[in-house]
Amino acid sequence: MVSTFESSETGHLLRVLLVDARPERRELIRHLVQGTGMAGPDVEEAGSGAEAVELLDRAERDVAVVEIQMPVNQGLEAIAALRRRSSDLRIVVCSFHADPATKELALGGGADMYLDKPVSSDSLKGVFRQFFPEARPMPEADPQEPPQPTGG
Repeated sequence: MVSTFESSETGHLLRVLLVDARPERRELIRHLVQGTGMAGPDVEEAGSGAEAVELLDRAERDVAVVEIQMPVNQGLEAIAALRRRSSDLRIVVCSFHADPATKELALGGGADMYLDKPVSSDSLKGVFRQFFPEARPMPEADPQEPPQPTGG
């Protein structure tokens, strides 16, 4: 895998893409991702798989955090589209949809990891470290948990 980290004086930061149809859930996950201290300042957000692929066409990313529960099977379609676009991209699904069949479809469709919600900054940091052992968190990372989302 080609390293595409953003360098800083304190380490390497991951370039992250968030994919979820609901803006409030993207905001929540953004807070968690930033709480890892491993994400660069340019965390991108997409409201659909098509939008996520468009963003990848403009700038490479190291990891995509995807919510599988989007309208009309868009979560599974987003995973497949992202995987077709980049074999190097790490795709992490975070979802309350803990059905084993859905999890199997996501992993079989190109996801690298499936995390059942609720997730924390620490659990995401563990996944990021697993995929990118050379990445180092920023020392000023604030691992506090975000406010609760409005609606599920």
